[in-house]
Amino acid sequence: MSYQVGLDLGSTFTTVSTCQPDRAARLEVLAPSVVFQAADGAFLVGEDAERRALTDPGRVARQFKGRIGDPTPLRIGDAALTAEAIAARFSVRLLNSVAERSGGPATRVAMTHPASWGHYRLESLRTALSAYGLADALFVPEPQAAVRAHDALTRMDEGAAVAVYDLGGKTFDAAVVRKLAADRFVLAGPPEELEVGGLDFDEVVFQHVVEALRPGWDALDPTDPAVLTAVAELRRCCTAAKEMLSADTEVLIPVVLPGIATQDVRLGRAEFEAMIRPAVEETVAALDRALRSAGTPPHELAAVLLVGGSSRIPLVTQEVSAQLGRAVSPAPNGMVAIGAALEARGLEPEPDAVATAMWTRPPLPEAPKSLRPKRSWRALTPLVTAGVLALAVAGGLLANNVLTKKAGADAKPTAPTSTSVITETTTEPTPTTEYVPDQPTAPASPPRMNTPPPKPKTTQPTTWPTTTAPTTTKTTQPPPSTTKPTTSGTTKAGAP
Repeated sequence: MSYQVGLDLGSTFTTVSTCQPDRAARLEVLAPSVVFQAADGAFLVGEDAERRALTDPGRVARQFKGRIGDPTPLRIGDAALTAEAIAARFSVRLLNSVAERSGGPATRVAMTHPASWGHYRLESLRTALSAYGLADALFVPEPQAAVRAHDALTRMDEGAAVAVYDLGGKTFDAAVVRKLAADRFVLAGPPEELEVGGLDFDEVVFQHVVEALRPGWDALDPTDPAVLTAVAELRRCCTAAKEMLSADTEVLIPVVLPGIATQDVRLGRAEFEAMIRPAVEETVAALDRALRSAGTPPHELAAVLLVGGSSRIPLVTQEVSAQLGRAVSPAPNGMVAIGAALEARGLEPEPDAVATAMWTRPPLPEAPKSLRPKRSWRALTPLVTAGVLALAVAGGLLANNVLTKKAGADAKPTAPTSTSVITETTTEPTPTTEYVPDQPTAPASPPRMNTPPPKPKTTQPTTWPTTTAPTTTKTTQPPPSTTKPTTSGTTKAGAP
């Protein structure tokens, strides 16, 4: 049977959804947006790439979505590829995995993109996709895809306006989308974009751990492969700790580093939220600007959609609710990908089918025991293990009354209660050409971020090489960092 696919390419995670004329949309893949170019030429994606990156970080590429349109190729091992070529190859791998399970390729593919992207970046990506047989891919702005999926569930009236707050792994986007007619949605005003996201919050947690490890941290050898591998594992623990703080008030982050006694570093939700509050407040201010540009006051909104993995942080829900004066809650996982799949199908799903089965998904593996919360007489303090290799993301539909908070109040929202881990890798086609654009796109100015105050140092700070982002074939000015690590020059690690 024919089917259509929606692919939401994210900076840190990518989601794929499918739909058929007689069935509800279904989430198929949630994979890290990571690729690995092996010495033997093998091209790995998702979790396979994450595992190999631990022992050979020089052959991995992350966060390539934000580089689409940049003419400087990225160096991955012995290969030099443009960001759009990497994105195209990565996307085709995921689509092939779906095709293998579905008995053949999709009849149509829709890919999402930030609403702020212009013609040049889209054409750069389209040309790269054409080399892999996806010349006719439909491009859908991310906020419009999210609202399309929401409308399939709620059947909004014509003229209804929806605010979309999208806090992802690397960027934040805010936009207002208006429904013109059945299946027709347009931006009601210019979108807002900031260079801030979950990666920056991961770095805040990482720097908190680094400060707790001094002076032993400064004595580590950044050229020792064993140290680099251990630090990569520590970053994963910091990411997992950040995610678990959405449900728990305190976490213990295990530290296993050469030459440093094994220990746990404690981090409370209140302390974490204090460090990221300035950045969150700037995203809320950007949402307010988007509403003003669209001429839509909060009380006229039919809905407010919080999408992106980092939108599940309780502080985000609290601040957005206070700003808009209404209860809000995170949208279901995969909403953007599902909206793209519905756009690809081009048909309004039946109301009954949507209401009962829109958010179906594959069976999820049971979470490792080491990730389950442990209770004590003081508080629920889950121990995040160093073997974490996949993102734990909160899932499921949350009721609209998850949070009831008036502006200025100190109420805290109800946290999500379920987690899911979905990963996929597949085979790849052989590209026919490579397209290198000639105009880079300048990044937006980042908001500020609080970082833990540095402690007095007794030794010279260690300079750490990047283990997550690919290198380039010529010297370029990197995008401005949203944090100011006190001792590390490391590029931000992956996150939701």
